[in-house]
Amino acid sequence: MRKLHLLCCLLCSLLVLGLVSCKKQPEPQKLLFLAIGQSNMVGIGDISSPEDTVVSPRFLNLASTDNPDRKVGEWRVAKPGNCRVTYERPNFLSPTDYFGRTVLEHLAPIDSVAVIQVAVDGCPMRLFDKDLYKGFVDSCQMEWMKAEIASYDGNPYGRLITLAQQAQAQGWTIRGLLIHQGETDAYGPHWPAQVNRVYQNILADLGLNAADVPVLCGEAVGIDQNGVCSHANPTIDRIHEYIPNAYTISSYGCKVSRDNLHFAGVGYRRLGTRYAIKWLQLNGYDVPDDEDSKLQSEMGNPEDAFRVDAYIREDGKLHIASLEPLTSIDIVSYSGAKLGTVEVANNWKFTDIDITPYAGEDRLVLNIHAVNGAVVNKQVNK
Repeated sequence: MRKLHLLCCLLCSLLVLGLVSCKKQPEPQKLLFLAIGQSNMVGIGDISSPEDTVVSPRFLNLASTDNPDRKVGEWRVAKPGNCRVTYERPNFLSPTDYFGRTVLEHLAPIDSVAVIQVAVDGCPMRLFDKDLYKGFVDSCQMEWMKAEIASYDGNPYGRLITLAQQAQAQGWTIRGLLIHQGETDAYGPHWPAQVNRVYQNILADLGLNAADVPVLCGEAVGIDQNGVCSHANPTIDRIHEYIPNAYTISSYGCKVSRDNLHFAGVGYRRLGTRYAIKWLQLNGYDVPDDEDSKLQSEMGNPEDAFRVDAYIREDGKLHIASLEPLTSIDIVSYSGAKLGTVEVANNWKFTDIDITPYAGEDRLVLNIHAVNGAVVNKQVNK
């Protein structure tokens, strides 16, 4: 009888083990995010910490351009330089670096995250409109921008869709669209309408459901950092009025680089982490907001410091007129390059600037400094 009892116990144990082994194991998630924009999505963040270059093999990048270390359509570990690598920008940080890392921290060990990053310095949103991009490309006069567009075979949106389809065929699921763009053209209702047009095209061309693919739009460098394009933020902050599944990512407190247009490395880390926090919250993860992540539009009018007008006169000179005595005016290109600084004689409230040295720039960003230390940022279309 005792032997029969032991045999029954053994059989029951084997049965339980069999049931456990037959239980279906969870499938690994392969989450893919599309990232588009201009120079702040390309990223110029300095690498100042060893951890910046230590990346999990579960965080991947599908190369969107040919580079010395990769070819278009090749998978790589998402080390800094996810958009492209140039001599000027070898392995700099962008928003996607700490976005991917932060999302991955909250996933199961079997899950993976990947990004496809397509961005062109200084470009308007219409460059990503499949019906309008050709007109912009044909009229573009800036050689550096034409070269960047050419790296996507003249069609950045087309490259994005082709690579996304490749990833889908390899089992990846698209779970979000990350945007950092608007310094060039987010100054009215046309911009969010254009973003929505691009978004709807992406959904249609890739067979996606809007409910599964939120749009996360990052603010430009803000007024708290004297951002030269901070005037774009009130428009960026309204993106949810045009796309119900869109959310603005605050740039408040994200440290800026010396040009007051691009973020510094620590700024990209914080901004990318905020992108990730929003996505995690939208997908049911209990993740607290980053400290002081208020929107720039909640901080008042960026021109409150003092009144200043800037326009190009008929004789071609740039005229500046201010209510406050001025010390200097920094002139910056839309690609983020500082072109020069003009000292204002005798701290006058007005001055005229010869802009013929900047003939190759179709837009200029002005960082206008007053004697009292206040700064106002203006944009001028030539």
